[in-house]
Amino acid sequence: MKKITLLLLLIVCSSAIAQRVEPTFTWSNKSDYQINGEEAVTFKPGDAITVEMTYTMGSTDGVEDGFDFTIAGLQDEPVANFDHINGVWANETVAVPVDFVYPGAGTGGVVTANYTIPNDAELSSANADLTYRILAYLAYTPDGGGTIYGGAGASDPTLVYIRSQSEIDAILSTENFSKDKLESFYNTSKDAIIIKDRIDGGYSIYNLLGQSVLEGKTINTDEISVESLKSGLYILSTQKGTLKFVK
Repeated sequence: MKKITLLLLLIVCSSAIAQRVEPTFTWSNKSDYQINGEEAVTFKPGDAITVEMTYTMGSTDGVEDGFDFTIAGLQDEPVANFDHINGVWANETVAVPVDFVYPGAGTGGVVTANYTIPNDAELSSANADLTYRILAYLAYTPDGGGTIYGGAGASDPTLVYIRSQSEIDAILSTENFSKDKLESFYNTSKDAIIIKDRIDGGYSIYNLLGQSVLEGKTINTDEISVESLKSGLYILSTQKGTLKFVK
C-alpha cells in the first residue's frame, strides 16, 4: 500500500513540474566587426554601427514568455583583465548620459539597434587596464514569473577593442603577406628580429590589442631586440611592411 501511495505521489509531482523552454539570443552580425580572426570586435571612435540581434521567445507549459525589451550599449570598466561576461559592471554606457538603445520587438525575431561609438572614447591601446564590451540582451517575463534580464542564453556580452585607423591597418595588413614573402625580409630568433634587407627609418611593435609595446629606429643596425617583450604574438610595422611574429 505504501509503494502504491509513493508511486501516485511521484506521478502527481512530476505532472506538476512546469515544462520550460528557454529563450535564445545572439548578436547575429558580430562577424562584420571582427578582424584578424579575433573573438572580440573592433571599432574606431565615432564609428556608426548596427547591432543585429536575433532571438526566440521561451515558454512555460506552452505559454510564450512576454517580450519586455532588447537592449544594446557600449560599456567600459577600468579594471585590468575584467571579466566582460560575468563581471559586475556599472549600469551605464560610455556615452552617458546618452544611455543604452532599446529597439522594439522587431519582426521574425530579428531586431536592429543603431549605435555610435563616442568620438572621445579612449583607445584600448592607451590604457592596458581598460576593458570595453557591447552589452546586448533580451528582457522577458515567463508565465507566472518575474522579469528576467538577459542571463544564460538570452544575452551576448562581447569584448570590444577601440582602435585607431592606423592600428587597424597594421593588423589587417599582415593578411596581405605570404609566409614566403615575409621570410625574404625577416628572420626571427628568440630575442631578436634579424633584418635581411636594410630598412632605414622607424619601427613599431604592437600586441594584438593594438597597443604599441616597442618603438625604435633601424638606422645602422640589422636587428631589432625583442628581449624585453613577454611571450606572445606581435606585429612589427616598418616602412617596408608588417610582420606578425611569435616571441
